[in-house]
Formats: sequence, C-alpha cells, structure tokens
Amino acid sequence: MLLTFIGAIVLAIGCVGMVSLAFRATGRKTPKGVLPLTAGVAMIAFIAYIENSWYSRIVADLPESHVVVATGEPFSNFIQPWTLIFPRINRFMLVDTATVRVNQADPSLRLAEVILVQRYARTIVTRQVIDCENARRADLTDDIALDEDGLPQIETWIDVPADGELLGTVCNAPVTSVETGAGTNPS
Repeated sequence: MLLTFIGAIVLAIGCVGMVSLAFRATGRKTPKGVLPLTAGVAMIAFIAYIENSWYSRIVADLPESHVVVATGEPFSNFIQPWTLIFPRINRFMLVDTATVRVNQADPSLRLAEVILVQRYARTIVTRQVIDCENARRADLTDDIALDEDGLPQIETWIDVPADGELLGTVCNAPVTSVETGAGTNPS
C-alpha cells in the first residue's frame, strides 16, 4: 500500500511537470488550479488502475499448475466511484494442481492445497480432503486421525457443488503420486 501511495505521488509530480512544460512551450501562463487538478486526476487514475487490475495481474503471474476455482463477490462502493462502473475482485481461491494426491484405500478421496488470496491480507494455504464421489470437502488439520486403512476420520464435511470448479479441478487433476492415506504429508 505504501508503494502504491509513493507511485501515485511520483506519477502526479511527473504529470504536473509535463503539463507545466507544455504551457511554457506554448508561451502561455499556466491557469490557476490546472496543476493541482492534474495532480489529483493523475493520482486517482493511477490508484483506480492499480486497484482494479490487481486480480488480473496476480492471476496472469500464477504458475500453470495454479487454477482459480472461485472469486469473491465483485466489490464496489461510493467512496471509489469507478468501482460502480468497473467492480473489482478483492479475493479468490485457487488450487495447486501439482499438489493433488489420491488415497490408495479410497481413490475418490483427494488431498490438495487450496490457496486463499485476498487483497491487503495474508495469503492462506490450506490442505483439504476432497471427496469426489460425494461432492464434499473438509479441511485437513492435525486433529484428524487416520484409521487402519489410512482413511481420514472426518466428522464434519462441507458440501460443495457437484458441478463446481473446486470439485472439477481437484477430481480431474493429473495425480503425480499416490498416498497411502489422505492425511499423510506428501513428500
């Protein structure tokens, strides 16, 4: 956020300098209020661009194995009027398909890293067990025990849409290695 502020100030100074030079080159005196107006418009335009392009810039830089499976509701408010015309995405969820593992004892169970990204917040990497057959998921925590077959003993599952991106991405991802239990750490 500090770099965005510094960038906006530098751009404003540059635009004011160009407008001032343009008036001097034509031999005219700069009208009152033009330079502050130029600085203000330049700063607002820069911040609007940085804020609204955040999602597309981040997604463009992701590795090929990272697939966006959900986005937050588009954000708009009156304090930033440009968002009323062009709402922006402030958060999204993606799956690292390179981390998808299948359970030998139950091939319908997959383990995947699900990454939660939000503007101006820390990125959270979670490990989730995805049940492809029953369209549900559960967070893999240290509290989850494995039975003798290596299957996780999960009490609380969360239903996911059977035609949703999360289920489709994880269940159709190429599996590079097979785990003996969904709760084991991939190496």
